[in-house]
Amino acid sequence: MVDTPTAGRRSSRPQMPIHDAVAGATALLRNLGYSFKNRDFLEEALTHPSWRNEHPECAFDNQRMEFLGDAVLGLAITEALIDQLPQRGEGQLTVLKSQLVRESMLANLAQQLGIGLALRLGRGEDLSGGRQRPSILADAFESVLGAVFKDGGYMAVQAMVRDLFGELLVDATLTVEELGALPTALSAGTANWKTAVQELLQRAGYPPPTYAVVSDAGPEHAPTFRAQATAAIGEVTLQGQGEGSSKKAAEFAAAEALYTRMVADACATTPELAALVQAPVTRPSGLRARPVGMPPMVYALSSSGSVSDGEPLT
Repeated sequence: MVDTPTAGRRSSRPQMPIHDAVAGATALLRNLGYSFKNRDFLEEALTHPSWRNEHPECAFDNQRMEFLGDAVLGLAITEALIDQLPQRGEGQLTVLKSQLVRESMLANLAQQLGIGLALRLGRGEDLSGGRQRPSILADAFESVLGAVFKDGGYMAVQAMVRDLFGELLVDATLTVEELGALPTALSAGTANWKTAVQELLQRAGYPPPTYAVVSDAGPEHAPTFRAQATAAIGEVTLQGQGEGSSKKAAEFAAAEALYTRMVADACATTPELAALVQAPVTRPSGLRARPVGMPPMVYALSSSGSVSDGEPLT
């Protein structure tokens, strides 16, 4: 017989959990490859404030652990960048670090680890899709790192961060080395124009851009590539072209040209894009939209290819 509560009377049967967070935590530990000596730290890291609000007997949530994890993550990423990019200055390293620890990046890593499935969420937050919400996932990722720090110390966090961010760090290093000498490279080549274009289009509900190498010239030891970036915005097609000493460098230059055209042309007729360009939160850290008509910033480069001290970083 089904126990169906009637109006004005609550069922004595306890509410069943929407999700089995215990099983999620077990899978998370397997994905992390880390064994906690004190599981209380992990439990705290996985307890969202919404759970505590619905369970007065719970004496903690993960906000303090998130605060700790944010600091530890920043240190681990900074140390890794300094080791991999010994010739780069503070300004460039700061911009690159902000790219790696931005919310979307951390939320993506949290999803890969299965952190969302391991969270203890309040029923309302769970029903509203909290396990997929980027802000919750990013905060929980930092909380888990804080828990690892409390349990195993900095060396445990350092190893975990370098493992989780391994490919991202390598890709970032290659991007800096390829683009660092380009005079128009945004923030001395550490910020990503391709990401800027793609995120702007996606947030406005348009498909991502396409890239094609349209020509290459010059001797084999010093080629010059020309790439074209194309964006379909409703019934309008916008294109930008750029050159570089490699295909990737040419695509980044083309993406910058396309972004500038999107600001100048598409925003005049597309309110969605205009609103996104004006909102700093829609661009990756380190990106700043130029005023319409302003030419690209030219950086003074030292012999090593790094930005000279005192020069502006856009």
